[in-house]
Amino acid sequence: MGDIKVLIGKDGWLFLQNDTNRVVEQNNGTLKLTEIELKKWLRTLESRFAILKNRGIKYYFLIAPNKESIYPEYLPDDYIISDDRLVYQLLNACKPYNLPVYYPVDTLKLYKSEHQLYPSGNTHWNGIGGFIAYQYVMNIIKKDFDTNILDWEEINFVDEETSQDLGNKLTPPRTSIFSWGKVKLPRAQIIYDNKAINSGKIQITLNKNTSLPTAAIFHDSFIEFLLPFIMESFSKIYLFHTPCLDYDLIEKINPDVVISEMVERFLIQPPVDF
Repeated sequence: MGDIKVLIGKDGWLFLQNDTNRVVEQNNGTLKLTEIELKKWLRTLESRFAILKNRGIKYYFLIAPNKESIYPEYLPDDYIISDDRLVYQLLNACKPYNLPVYYPVDTLKLYKSEHQLYPSGNTHWNGIGGFIAYQYVMNIIKKDFDTNILDWEEINFVDEETSQDLGNKLTPPRTSIFSWGKVKLPRAQIIYDNKAINSGKIQITLNKNTSLPTAAIFHDSFIEFLLPFIMESFSKIYLFHTPCLDYDLIEKINPDVVISEMVERFLIQPPVDF
């Protein structure tokens, strides 16, 4: 196995291995949050919820499932996916406190028999997986705010054969099909993008419909595949590629909603907010 970052599964499906977050050990249940790390997570989430509630802002934390959590059937036979892995350790710890943490693993699994939600050559969900996650989180937010949620009929999904994050780690690079989601009649657009790659990236979106709520989203790369949809549900969104909340920034923006989005494997590192 060595330090090869790509695990080749069944039917040519590619998965991550030997990464800094030790995703294989997270998945098999041998790598968990320590008691101190779990307490850090709880303290961080309780603080976020309380501070933002005090400012009249609703907070939602969306955990994007690992690809392995949705498609374990394509993993090698000796690869173990534990039902007691780290994400459930955190979710179970949050339950007694009614913290707004959401993990759409079961919702995504409901759709996988009719749609491919993650490409075979990428760790991320595709546009279809992103759209299902968008509808999932917006249905939660809609209980608190008057906003609109796009329906399937309003989206075109376009397939493109391309080498992606995992495929690019192989020599020669391996291509796979990626489904992009495009809104047929968009009302929102990205009005600012600092063009940074990953960490430090900042974007602002603006919607013609100014009656919708505003949002600040602190995220990782999974949000890219929700963005075409979610910007249609808010009048303005400020997006920051970081796992940490910046309370001074939030105070200046004064959004109605703050959303954190983080992929399951990143939970091993509790964030430190500003």
